[in-house]
Amino acid sequence: MRPTTVMLYATSAELIGTVADHLDSFSKYSKYETIKIDSRVADNELFGFEGFASIVIHYSVVISSTNYISKKLRDKIRKFNGPKVLFIQDEMRWVERTVDSIIDLGIDCVFSVIDKETREFVYQDKRLKGVRFETTLTGFVPEHLTRLETPNYRERLIDIGYRARKLPACYGSFAQEKWQIGRKFLSDSKKFGLECDISTEESDRHYGQDWIKFLSNCKATLGVESGSSFIDYSGKVFPQVMKYEADHPEASFREVADLFLEGRDGQTTIRAISPRCFEAAALRTLMIMYEGSYSGVLNAGEHYVKLERDHSNMEEVVAILKDHGRAQEIISHTYQDVACSGKWSLKSFIRHFDDVLSEEIKKKNNEIQAYTRDLMSEKTKNEKKLKAHKLNQYRRRKDIIVRRLYEIISRFEKQSANALPTSISKMLVKTRKRISVFLSHYL
Repeated sequence: MRPTTVMLYATSAELIGTVADHLDSFSKYSKYETIKIDSRVADNELFGFEGFASIVIHYSVVISSTNYISKKLRDKIRKFNGPKVLFIQDEMRWVERTVDSIIDLGIDCVFSVIDKETREFVYQDKRLKGVRFETTLTGFVPEHLTRLETPNYRERLIDIGYRARKLPACYGSFAQEKWQIGRKFLSDSKKFGLECDISTEESDRHYGQDWIKFLSNCKATLGVESGSSFIDYSGKVFPQVMKYEADHPEASFREVADLFLEGRDGQTTIRAISPRCFEAAALRTLMIMYEGSYSGVLNAGEHYVKLERDHSNMEEVVAILKDHGRAQEIISHTYQDVACSGKWSLKSFIRHFDDVLSEEIKKKNNEIQAYTRDLMSEKTKNEKKLKAHKLNQYRRRKDIIVRRLYEIISRFEKQSANALPTSISKMLVKTRKRISVFLSHYL
């Protein structure tokens, strides 16, 4: 029978395709039996963690919020002795509260989307020294899309298709690139006669199969790294910015940044590849993107066409877009190297997860065994101390009795020296000498 782990998650998040795929991957590929339960349901007093090998908290749950983890559930998690693993995203928000919750719940391992170098600037709290951090991705290759029949490059009706939200200023200037690339490219594309379907309006967004159909009908799509260049350690800035922007919808990014971002925009930047990149690779759609690390997955010129941030190389980009042979070469390579290689699949991710969890379970078992040995050793020490104490008490009592007997015999000899028969007198003398020898040797 496989060891069983319990996955705490938010049911509402399953409506998002990438989240649903991430959740399902555990039951599909993990060597551990996985039972999913909404964190609000786990709050029920009839539910307990007894019998589970580990607890995994999904990134759809905000561990610092009582809306997801109540005080009652927090107590249950805290008391659990097995490994506790946390997946986390949107790590630019309420960092201090997140760290407090990691420590309070006794989290053993955190799967973070932040690279190791940047992570040291985000999670500076010394209390995290004993917590293990593993790097993961925001999403993985949706393998079912690699098997989907899509129109070939020439048949696709849209030259460039792109959708993006205009993110609040609290995500920093870096996150503004997500919508700025679309607006600027749309403006620049007019002189090249490109067929573009680019929008940042919420009403124009596509979801589910509509999005897949849309992206499959685009020769190319735009892209930037996901992330944020502002870290809200206290958790107070985000709500302030949200309120201000709601009250002042025409406010510019610079205005809001000057008011609320404390001069820290750009000090630390979180960068990660977007799940959209894996979707594009799987659907054989050319990617035109700003240069970045893309979590070590994509390389400029190899997997995507590099667009300079000032769009100064638009002519080169459009030339590749219109050169079907060159574009197809990049698309095919990206499809094979990224979408079909298995390196960035959910199955590969779960192998990593299983290896980490196995190590954590072994580590926890070793800690329990060591603790048990220490307890037994302490028990043995205490038993020896108690035994020695009783022996000393016995010796002291014995010494008192022997001394008393010696005194009695000596007194008796003096009082009855002339009245006792010689044999008894000799016996008393001999006994007193033996007692004297005992006292000189053992006291």
